[in-house]
Amino acid sequence: MMPRPVNAPAWLALAATMAFTLLLAGRPALAAEAPSSLAGIRLGATVEEQAAKLVPTEANKTFHRPALGIMPVAALKGFRSGYVDYGMCAAKGRVVRIKMNYADDSLEFFNRILEALKKRYGEPKEWRGNAFGTLRTWKWSLKSKDLGAVSLILMHYAGDDGAFTDGNSIRIAATDLVRAEEVCQAGATTAKKDEPKPGKDATIEALGLDCFLPQ
Repeated sequence: MMPRPVNAPAWLALAATMAFTLLLAGRPALAAEAPSSLAGIRLGATVEEQAAKLVPTEANKTFHRPALGIMPVAALKGFRSGYVDYGMCAAKGRVVRIKMNYADDSLEFFNRILEALKKRYGEPKEWRGNAFGTLRTWKWSLKSKDLGAVSLILMHYAGDDGAFTDGNSIRIAATDLVRAEEVCQAGATTAKKDEPKPGKDATIEALGLDCFLPQ
């Protein structure tokens, strides 16, 4: 018995479908657009524009980042607390970083957020956890057409080191904007380097060095 002829149009359609599928598989996946907001607060916008979502405070300058101010986020359901960092030099009042602490501090909730972030932004690029499992930190390095480089960090901490925030937290930062503030502040500091420096403080010698050490 002679074999039945293959229907040419159907065969061509199947071959075209397979070729298109292989072509798509060989192409790199398009990178997800970086996030620009968290908890209703937008990176790049000013604290004045988002005043209803923030809590103004006088003690608003971060001691370890003199180029940035810090302002708490107003109470928001689902979050324990949060704050924003904003520019004080290159663009005064511009929000460059947002950090929020979740109300749910369980590892199970952390894993749920982690999986949701992976689906939206792909696999994270960096792991910063410790060997004991008390610190779990994942970082994404993303790009935004409006903000430039944006970092996204998800963290879970269950230890007793006060240097880390307990529970679950998430942070997004427009790193190019942060850098602009640091460069601006460095320039301002350099301009003042020729100002007269105060003399040696005699108080240190009078009190003794032990007064300045932890006991």
